[in-house]
Amino acid sequence: MNACRDPDAPIFLVGFMGVGKSTVGRALATRLSWDFEDTDALVERAEGRAIEAIFRSSGEGRFREAEWDALLSLGGRKQVVVATGGGLFLGVAQRAFVRIHGVSCWLDAPLRVVAARVGAGRSRPAWPPDDAISRRAFFERRRAAYALADLCIDASRRGADDLASAVDTARRSLWR
Repeated sequence: MNACRDPDAPIFLVGFMGVGKSTVGRALATRLSWDFEDTDALVERAEGRAIEAIFRSSGEGRFREAEWDALLSLGGRKQVVVATGGGLFLGVAQRAFVRIHGVSCWLDAPLRVVAARVGAGRSRPAWPPDDAISRRAFFERRRAAYALADLCIDASRRGADDLASAVDTARRSLWR
């Protein structure tokens, strides 16, 4: 992807569920003295119900529409760190939006780390049931999209503050 050249452009954290996008996003926003937004929280606020309830009663399609609306609501914002839902960056239109408006950073972790963090995934409606082959296929499909991000940071071993520092350093390197 071609990173937005504006140093005040939003930073969109992308990656699999459980890699720490929201936690790292808050730490990064604090570090930069920027705003923080979480697309999942924006969806829940707009819909007036939890993501699990949206999936259960209206389906994944409705959730993705609401997620897209949440992303669009961030257009034109500056100095904001955005934690995206795990599936947001899969869409071509969504990746194009991120490319135009900001810098994308993939927080990466191996499947074994993600699985340990997510556990049974009862609150993660997209997480496949306890089937190793289904989970691996799901994980690898998403990794192919995440690999299109402007930046990639290994999120498997470090804490939120260290990861926030790594994201900030990587982002600054784009303008050197």
